[in-house]
Amino acid sequence: MKKLLEITFTFTVIMFLTGSLAGFLLDRPVFLSYAYSESMTPTIDKGDLFLINPLARNYDVGDIIVFHRKDGWTVHRIFALTDEGFITKGDNNVATDQQDGKYLPVRKGSIAGKVISVFGKPLVIRGGGDFIESAKARLSNVYAIGGLLLMGTLLTFSGGGKKRGRKKGFVRVRVSSLYGLVAVVIVAGFLFVTVASWGTLAFTYSSTLAGNQRDGWYLPGSTFEKNLTLENKAVYPFYYFVSGGNERVQFLGQTFFRIGGGSSVSISVHVTVPRETRIYREEFQVRSYPAILPASLVVFLYSFSPYLPLVAYALLLTGFLLAFYSLAGISEGDIIRIRKRRGSLLSKVLGDG
Repeated sequence: MKKLLEITFTFTVIMFLTGSLAGFLLDRPVFLSYAYSESMTPTIDKGDLFLINPLARNYDVGDIIVFHRKDGWTVHRIFALTDEGFITKGDNNVATDQQDGKYLPVRKGSIAGKVISVFGKPLVIRGGGDFIESAKARLSNVYAIGGLLLMGTLLTFSGGGKKRGRKKGFVRVRVSSLYGLVAVVIVAGFLFVTVASWGTLAFTYSSTLAGNQRDGWYLPGSTFEKNLTLENKAVYPFYYFVSGGNERVQFLGQTFFRIGGGSSVSISVHVTVPRETRIYREEFQVRSYPAILPASLVVFLYSFSPYLPLVAYALLLTGFLLAFYSLAGISEGDIIRIRKRRGSLLSKVLGDG
């Protein structure tokens, strides 16, 4: 029974790890997501977690689907079928999404999947999304991946030698297994440090009838240019990608830079001041990667997803670790013995106390 639970747990971890990794790379929900608004209340409340069937291919009126539109991923119900695509509507909304031409009909290619339902009711975890949102305020998606990787490695390597060492008071651990664990920690640590360097560039300004009387005050409807400084505080060169902008702010020039250690570049943006008088804040996403791989490769991968270059870096680092493994002559038969003490953390992990 214990073995069955271990296998089930391992399979679940691998399944969600694979799905989460695919979701990050493709920038789309895969197995689960949660509601960001009250548009589907009371069927799916804001903050509710729901499960998705990404393999669904047949959709009909009444199905709840997860699809992409110009302002992001949305979960709504299919209201009607047309030759142009699906007409969708939130259960708590008065009008359909496509009324007044605000959104185009939903094509099948824009659908991530169908919300899983049981006896006609969606399978949801009340408040599960709120928990994820609070966790995301402290951790990035890549941290979650690293945690699952580490958990999977522990599940894989903790079983060997357990019974053999029980009688003699020590645990026999393969050097190759220990090296595998260290390698996972190194790759995960690299991902953590890289993502931790991501940030934002921001500035504020005011749309006011007293424009030009103070720095940062502009007349409604006027335009101005703003220079932002992007700085590499590291000692090693990095690639930088700047993204963002809206109908008010456009970039003037390139948005990809290679910046040497301790250097900086200036980025120019053109701002059209809104006519509504208030204070505005503009933010731009800044993502950086070590200048190890060719710039053309990083740019190509980034064009699909900002997480995809991380895969290339992880593969490169893994290749170096495998090469070191081979050059160091580490053998599957090499064993190290770790003495156990009853009541110690190691004993508790291995179930001996």
